Amino acid sequence: MSGSFTHDFNGADVQQNTFDLIPAGTLVKVRLTIRPGGVGPEGWVTQSRTSEPQYLNTEAVVLDGPHARRRIYTRVGLRGKGGQGADDSYGNRGRSLIRGILESARGIAGKDTSDRARGARVIGGYGDLNGIEFVGRIGIDKDKSAPTEDGRNAIAAAIGPDHPDYARVMGTVPVMASLHHPGMAAPPHGAPIAVAPPNANNAPWIAPAAPTAPTAPTSDPASAAPFWAR
Repeated sequence: MSGSFTHDFNGADVQQNTFDLIPAGTLVKVRLTIRPGGVGPEGWVTQSRTSEPQYLNTEAVVLDGPHARRRIYTRVGLRGKGGQGADDSYGNRGRSLIRGILESARGIAGKDTSDRARGARVIGGYGDLNGIEFVGRIGIDKDKSAPTEDGRNAIAAAIGPDHPDYARVMGTVPVMASLHHPGMAAPPHGAPIAVAPPNANNAPWIAPAAPTAPTAPTSDPASAAPFWAR
C-alpha cells in the first residue's frame, strides 16, 4: 500500500549499536534527570511497589564521545528494607553516590574537608540534582533471576577531580549547579551560576555579607562565583 509521503530511517542508529552495553568502567560525562515518583515533600522520591525501599529513579544521558545520547537508568537508593542509619546499606550506597555526584559536578575532591567543600556537598532538596552534569563510571547491573542475560548499564560511581581522567572527560566545569548552605537561601533551580574550577589551595569559605540595596552591575568576575568558591 503506497502513501503520499515517506519516512527516511537512514539517520537512525544501527540496531546492534543500540543494544550493545557500554563496557563496564567506561568514564562518560552525563546529565542527570530524576523521574518524580510522587513521594516526599517535593515529590522526587519513588517508593518501591513491593517493599519498603525508597529511591530516586534517574536517567543519565551521555553528553559526548562515542556513546553520546545513550541513556543510562539508575536507581539511587535513599532507604533500604528494614535498615536504619549505619545498618541501611542500600540507603548508604545511594547517599555515597549523591555525594560523589556533587563533588564531580562542583569540582570538589573527596578528601577536601574545608568549609567551601562541605558547603558544596549540601543541597536544598533532591530537585537540585535534576539536570546536574558530572563524570560517571559505567557499571553493569544483572538480574539475579536471569543470570544468563547481559544485564543493563547503570552509573556505578561518580568521578571527582582527584581522578587523573576527570578533566579530560569533564572538559569544562558545568555552570549550572544550585548551591545551598545552612542559613543561605538556595538559588532558583536551574539558575546559571559561575562555578570555579577545583580549589587547589583549599581556601576556607568566607560568609557572605548581609544583603544590601541593589547596586549598579559590576564587571568583577569574582563577584559571580558561588560562596564556596570565593
